[in-house]
Amino acid sequence: MSIIVISCARCTAGNHPSIRFCSGCGLPLGAAQADAGAAIDALGPYEAPEPADPDANRMIREFVSRTGLEATSSGHGWRVVVPLQLDRKQAVYIGYAGVDPLGRSIVTFVSICGTANERDPRILLQLNARMVEGHFAIKILRGEEYFVVIQNMPVESAYPLDIAGLVHRIARTADSLEDKLTRGRDLF
Repeated sequence: MSIIVISCARCTAGNHPSIRFCSGCGLPLGAAQADAGAAIDALGPYEAPEPADPDANRMIREFVSRTGLEATSSGHGWRVVVPLQLDRKQAVYIGYAGVDPLGRSIVTFVSICGTANERDPRILLQLNARMVEGHFAIKILRGEEYFVVIQNMPVESAYPLDIAGLVHRIARTADSLEDKLTRGRDLF
């Protein structure tokens, strides 16, 4: 008697047909790959309809301009595409993320790495302990959990920073994890 198994598209682990998510990596079974279109929700709903500081949107547009990279409007902010080595690209989303407890407008920089799974969060938390800029987090996009690299800061604190350098470093960190999670695919 043969046993039917479903192979995961990402990690190739064999799974029983009654299981919805891969027991090896957590990818929804039947998915060919992570949903690259989920990135449209990277700057999802925020806590306030307008920044506390009316200049926040202007300053965020200025940050996008200072990257010197291709940028397009996306959701509640901007999508900046960072060219990387080996013809890879990584999108970093820049936008308003609400206000902090002191009422200051917050800018967020988010880059998607890939579909979250049960095996890697502990490793990512350990890596967070050594990260200087940004941190790994899990964000729900289109109802599915994704690993992201995210950096939040008050808008006025971001103003004097080398925004182009920050965006490049976030992109490299996110792409490094994406490369591992997707086995070399360049989705985000």
